[in-house]
Amino acid sequence: MQTRRLNGTALRTIRELSGLRHGQFAKRAELDPGYLTKLENGSRQPSPAVLRRLADALGVSFEAISFPVLVEDAAGAAA
Repeated sequence: MQTRRLNGTALRTIRELSGLRHGQFAKRAELDPGYLTKLENGSRQPSPAVLRRLADALGVSFEAISFPVLVEDAAGAAA
């Protein structure tokens, strides 16, 4: 099975290129600024719903700020 993980560097880069300040973006995405810092630094991963809010707040697809990862199934084999 495949899921997606946030690419914090891409998130920060797109935010900066969009001209959004950290606080402005946090407010637009309805997130705590401290949590946004952790997301951009890669120390936290958001839920799929928050990943979608981040992409929507930047006006990009969620693929632009994330990358695919394989998730192992219950038997231990990658699906």
